[in-house]
Amino acid sequence: MTTFGHTSGLVINANKSSIFFGGVADNIKQLILLDTGFAEGSFPFRYLGVPLSPHRLLASQFSPLLHKLESAIHGWLGKHLSYAGRVELLKSVLFGMVHFWLNIFPVPDSVIKQIICLCRNFLWTGNVSRSKSALVAWRTVCLPKAEGGLGFFDIKARNSNCLAKQIWNIHLKADSIWIQWVHHYYLQSHSFWDTAASPSSSPLWKSIINLRDKLVGMVGGQTHTLSLMAHWSSSTGPFTAYAYEFLRFRSSPVRWRKVVWESWSMPRYNFILWLAVLGRLRTRDRLHFLQTDSSCVFYQVDEESHSHLFFGCNWTSTL
Repeated sequence: MTTFGHTSGLVINANKSSIFFGGVADNIKQLILLDTGFAEGSFPFRYLGVPLSPHRLLASQFSPLLHKLESAIHGWLGKHLSYAGRVELLKSVLFGMVHFWLNIFPVPDSVIKQIICLCRNFLWTGNVSRSKSALVAWRTVCLPKAEGGLGFFDIKARNSNCLAKQIWNIHLKADSIWIQWVHHYYLQSHSFWDTAASPSSSPLWKSIINLRDKLVGMVGGQTHTLSLMAHWSSSTGPFTAYAYEFLRFRSSPVRWRKVVWESWSMPRYNFILWLAVLGRLRTRDRLHFLQTDSSCVFYQVDEESHSHLFFGCNWTSTL
């Protein structure tokens, strides 16, 4: 390290450095600490903003991500954002923060639920602490626009497609230190497609094996799974994009996509039209449980509904 510092000019500061041990005898550990002058570090520690640990990360250890999302949303409070404005911030900022973590390790379901809760509350209320009934189910919101959604990505499927890429790399024995270690430690005398995870296996390895079994079950056997993944790998787009399309929740294409999402129209009007097509505007005909007057506020004769406001109301037809 001293030679590296003299050669590169990047001198290591022992006071700001730590060394982490695993499976090292105490006497050897003390010799290493004495020679290097480093302090012994403890797990978990943060590297590039994410926690690293040799054990399964607890849900509480994902709090930096959740706090970062909350802080970003609090910074936007009071700006009177429209639904369309919140959609753009979710796609460009919040989901960017989440995607960085999804690429690194499996995220527990409980943490994914908390992330969805934060994003859902922000979309429909503009806040994280306020919660009210969502106008559209989150599963629908995460569909592509061609299938009636807003084009948000499915967090669970996006996390899984990163693991699917590792499955393919393990099968190919890709030139990577981690892949070589996996074959040396877990697959010494077994095929990846036949091995099972033991109770002592790492959380990441268990997640990979679980996804492998899920893919084999969905596709219908190991041979078909390999053919499908080979197709993803040889296609023009990224492997993870094809894996995501396979793993995400799907719905039938809608015929009104081009009408609702016209490029020349203002985004806030696109969003309102999207709600109207789905029948999710807060019209009076949806408030029968409150036993209130459901007649149209503009034209008192008929009931206020989506079809009435857009096609049957004499007052709105003159606008």
